[in-house]
Amino acid sequence: MKISGWILLFGLFVLFGCSKEESAPAPLPPLKKIEVPEGVVGFYSGRLPCDSCMANMVKVQLKEDSSVVFIQSIARGSTPDSIDTDTLSGRFTMAGDKLSMELSEGKVRYHFQQGSYGSFALLTGAGTVYKDQDGFKAELIRIYINPLRTADDTTKADSAKAVEDK
Repeated sequence: MKISGWILLFGLFVLFGCSKEESAPAPLPPLKKIEVPEGVVGFYSGRLPCDSCMANMVKVQLKEDSSVVFIQSIARGSTPDSIDTDTLSGRFTMAGDKLSMELSEGKVRYHFQQGSYGSFALLTGAGTVYKDQDGFKAELIRIYINPLRTADDTTKADSAKAVEDK
C-alpha cells in the first residue's frame, strides 16, 4: 500500500503543480519608425561582375553635388596580397529610375536601374538587368549608416546630443 500511496501523492503534485496559470508577459513598447532617406544621395555597397577575377566588391558614395567616389576591391586570388583596391571618382546622373555613373574621366561607365528599398541593379548594354550564371543580380545595396564615421565622431555626436538634452 505504500507504493500506491506514493503514486497517488506524486500524481496530486503533478496535477496541482501544472494547473498554475501564468500571466501573459507585458506587451513590448512600440518601436519608433525608421526614416528612409529621400533621393539617391548616400552610401552603397555591392558586388559587380568581373571577367578575370574572383570578386569585384565596390563601395560607392553618391554626393549632393552629383559627384561619385567609387572604391573597388578586385580579388584575383584567395590571399590578401591578391586584392587590388582602386578609388575612382566621377559624376552621376539620375533620369527617372536610371542611374548613370561616369568615372575616370569617362573611361568607366556604369548604368543601373533603381529597385526596391533604394538598391540599384546593374544594367547590361542592352538595357536589361544583369544576372550572373546563378541568376543573381549585380546590385548596389543602400547603406543607411555612414560607414566612414569613426568612433570619435560617434562619441562627439553622442556628447553633443547629451548637452542638448540637458
